[in-house]
Amino acid sequence: MPGPIDIPSDQFVILDGVRFHYLDWGGDGDPLLLLAGLGCTAHVFAELAPHLSDRFRVLALTRRGHGLTDQVQSGHALADAAEDARRLLDGLGIERAHVGGHSMGGGEVSALAARHPGRVARVVYLDGAYDWADSPTPEWPEEAAGPDRFASYEDYVDFVHSLLPDDIRGPALDAMLPATVDTQADGSVVDTFSAAAAAPFVQALKAFRHPYSDITAPALAIYALGDQWQGPEAIWRVACRDRFAAETANARVIELRASHYLFIDRRDDVLAAMRAFLT
Repeated sequence: MPGPIDIPSDQFVILDGVRFHYLDWGGDGDPLLLLAGLGCTAHVFAELAPHLSDRFRVLALTRRGHGLTDQVQSGHALADAAEDARRLLDGLGIERAHVGGHSMGGGEVSALAARHPGRVARVVYLDGAYDWADSPTPEWPEEAAGPDRFASYEDYVDFVHSLLPDDIRGPALDAMLPATVDTQADGSVVDTFSAAAAAPFVQALKAFRHPYSDITAPALAIYALGDQWQGPEAIWRVACRDRFAAETANARVIELRASHYLFIDRRDDVLAAMRAFLT
């Protein structure tokens, strides 16, 4: 069984004039860069990453406009985020890395692997191999207008917990949530990723289809199965899976009964799959 988690100190680097936040769990093996989903920060991998650092140097990047990375007026496209990931590798002197992406991060990983094939060794999609441009969902949760200000940090945490499965509560969420708010003098907190702030990222995501045929690196897609898939969305999920399998040159598919955050609620199974695939 994996041991206790270790959350490294926050690190920052200037890329393309933007101050980015990232985490580095260390490790002496091949580099492994993790990219988080929409609205999440590098901290979301706090329960996964330390259990891979015995074989890999594990890093995670927080995209523009998220968490402790600078707010921006441009660069919302997934291709822009892919270039930011490439710039991080450049800045750290990493020539080639494995890359893994959760949700929106999966699209950024695809863009990186297609644009810079020599920089990507292997690809892992953590419930991130979906063609969101084809999604039948009319409105996403990130588009719903929710409160931007909360009377206390505890109220904010309760609100976030009400939106997410109980199984993912724990150290990763505890590490991430403080990085997603600004605390005011009166003790209230402001959500820095409001519906308005999320809107350009959501629009970029809704326009994205994975360039699988341009990806030469071996790729593993781990899909979550669960009650969240109903009706047209269930049909869409299968179509996304089948397109990934058909169009990616070296594709492997695993399906797990889990939430969208399968690397938290099914962590040990995801760890085993990643270790087997990446080594």
